Amino acid sequence: MAKENNHNTRSHIMRCWQAHIAAQKQSGLSRAEYCRQHQLSYHTATYWSKRLSKKPSTQKRTTLVPVKLASSLQINAVPEPRSVLKVILPNRIAIEVDDDFSPAALTKLLMTLEGR
Repeated sequence: MAKENNHNTRSHIMRCWQAHIAAQKQSGLSRAEYCRQHQLSYHTATYWSKRLSKKPSTQKRTTLVPVKLASSLQINAVPEPRSVLKVILPNRIAIEVDDDFSPAALTKLLMTLEGR
C-alpha cells in the first residue's frame, strides 16, 4: 500500500511539473520569470524540464534474454507435496499455511479476521 501511495504521489508531482513546464512555454516568459511569478524553484523547474524532455529511448528499457533450460527439467512436472497447516475458524473460514509461512503475517491475518 505504501509503494502504491508513493507511486501516486510521484505521478501527481510529475503531472504538476508537466503542466507548469507547458504553461511556461506558452506564456512566453523566461523560466526564471515564470518561476518568480508562480513562486517555484528555478532549479527544480530546470530539473523537471530536463527530466521530462528525455526521449523514451534514453530511459531504462527492459531487455529479454533467451535462457536455455536444463534438459533434466520437465515442463509438466508435478510439484512435490509440501506440508501444509490448515486452520479452520468459525463461520467456515479456512486458512492453509505452507511450511515456510511468516508467523507475523499469520498473526496479523488472524487478528484481522477476528475483528481486533
